[in-house]
Amino acid sequence: MAPGSGWFGRRRRRDATPSGPDAVQEARHPSATAAPPERVAGFDGPAQVRQTGVTVLLVSRSDRHDRLPAMVTAARTAFGPEVDVRAVAYVADVSPVLPSPRGVPWVRPDAVDGIGSAVNAGVAGGVRGVLVVVDSTVGVTDQDLQVLAEAGAHGVAQARVWLADGSARHGARLLRPGALPWSDDTASVVPGDDGLRSTILTARDTAAAATVFAADQPALAMPGRALVPAPCLPDERTTLSAWSRAVADRTGRDVALVWALERSDEAGRTVDAATVDAVSAWRDRAVDGTGSVVAGPPVPPWGARPVTPAAPTGSATEQLAWSLKIAAPAGPEGDGWGDVHFAAELAAALERLGQRVRVDRRDAHVRDDDGADDVTLVVRGLDRVPPNPASVNLLWVISHPDDVADTELRSFDRAFAAGPAWAAAASARSGVPVRTLLQATDPAVFRPGASSGPDAGRVVFVGSTRGAARPVVADAVALGADLRVHGPGWEDVVPESSLGAPSLSRAEAARAYASARVVLNDHWPDMAAGGFVSNRVFDVLAAGGVVVTDPVVGLGEVLDVPTLAVAASREDLAALLDPAYPWPAEASRAEVAARIAAEHSFDARARVLLDAARAERARLRR
Repeated sequence: MAPGSGWFGRRRRRDATPSGPDAVQEARHPSATAAPPERVAGFDGPAQVRQTGVTVLLVSRSDRHDRLPAMVTAARTAFGPEVDVRAVAYVADVSPVLPSPRGVPWVRPDAVDGIGSAVNAGVAGGVRGVLVVVDSTVGVTDQDLQVLAEAGAHGVAQARVWLADGSARHGARLLRPGALPWSDDTASVVPGDDGLRSTILTARDTAAAATVFAADQPALAMPGRALVPAPCLPDERTTLSAWSRAVADRTGRDVALVWALERSDEAGRTVDAATVDAVSAWRDRAVDGTGSVVAGPPVPPWGARPVTPAAPTGSATEQLAWSLKIAAPAGPEGDGWGDVHFAAELAAALERLGQRVRVDRRDAHVRDDDGADDVTLVVRGLDRVPPNPASVNLLWVISHPDDVADTELRSFDRAFAAGPAWAAAASARSGVPVRTLLQATDPAVFRPGASSGPDAGRVVFVGSTRGAARPVVADAVALGADLRVHGPGWEDVVPESSLGAPSLSRAEAARAYASARVVLNDHWPDMAAGGFVSNRVFDVLAAGGVVVTDPVVGLGEVLDVPTLAVAASREDLAALLDPAYPWPAEASRAEVAARIAAEHSFDARARVLLDAARAERARLRR
């Protein structure tokens, strides 16, 4: 990725960075009223690079400075007293800012925000032919630095790293598009100085040459000519992976594993939506793992998780365990949401195809046991939901399309949208195929019936006020239509004679649609512009009713039926609500209902989704 693109902005303070590749300054103690740490998101223009020599950048969490003087000495011993060695402090995990030791060549006096900012601040003044970056939690000698520098002259290299608890960090592997990269974090050594030291020394002598997708530990080196800014993400390991992979792409070589070192401590994992967006940039890369994956524990605060490899089980056509994620909250507060009915009817359709389905509302978007889910289907409404790294991930955008970013689309294995116009535009914009999958109806509930009851022969609207103006209802009132409105919040909006029930069950709504002379419908502006046809339209048509709606882009190409009309103005609406308007007879309405039941049922949509899930499951398991 080129400098200045993607995650890389240009927000460096010009007066806070040395002017030349060797410029340093002594640190002063931060004041008690110091400003929040600065985020250094890049540097201006290409980095200045000398053809020869080594730059050693020591990055140090703001409370872990004790090793720095010895590391500076090691650098000068390794490369001579005139070596370009620098240090930058950074705040991570809300670390306290402790006094900075003197005698350390600090690039700037104050700690910056995160390890990505520390890298950018440290290299902004230019580098020499090879850049070595080491965190103060990694103990290094002059020999360690020499080995890293030698490897970094040819491409990106990371040392194999062991932590004090015996767990290993040997670079990042890409096991699943859209998942956090995996690194070997199994306990491979019995904790204890003797065991660790022996393992490290043995690895230095016997470890075979290896490559990984990216570096994930701050003990690495690279050619200065390939330098790009580091992303400023809250997760250290993803920051290093994204940065080292971008540099490796410029060198045309994979990241090499060399040598072996010990690290006393590492930052906790903290992942947000921006981190997942960064990872989704690798969606189209070939993975370097095989078989199934198992999700690790959720990573706060956003719920994204790492993965670990596991042996594949079962076949691509077996019964799959589905999790349908919807935005509705749990409990009575969410029971009346349209998402709940939509998910319930879709779940029933998938179960009729032999699948096992559970519906997860907002509080269960990430579960402790969802590593066992085979398919995660996000029915995208109000909330963005993190993909499950252990499953196939499908996204179906049915509403609020303006809230869906291109990076969200890229983080899923397959993306669908209920608006053809939006799907086409999103595909062209994001580079991700977004397939049209319209909303649907349940013909077992919405089917032609007898015209009877208080709604018979009247103009009917079913829905809430949504806390906003609904012009189609206001226009019907202004025209003096024989209106009957069902739903909450209409008491002070329509005449008392027009008030229906504050809520309707699905069966009651079906009877209202079948009995009405005309059913009114409208759309949110972004949905209309994207061609998202409300599922109410499908419900009314399946019930044998007639529906008048506001304009929707491409509606005629999606639903060209005589029982659907568009009112682009109040005059249009007046003509369509006239009792003399020649709507089709009952037989024609029944034909339309049968067509809708065949082509636009949840059963039809479930078959599309199941085919996609099986295809992606087979692809990811190859």
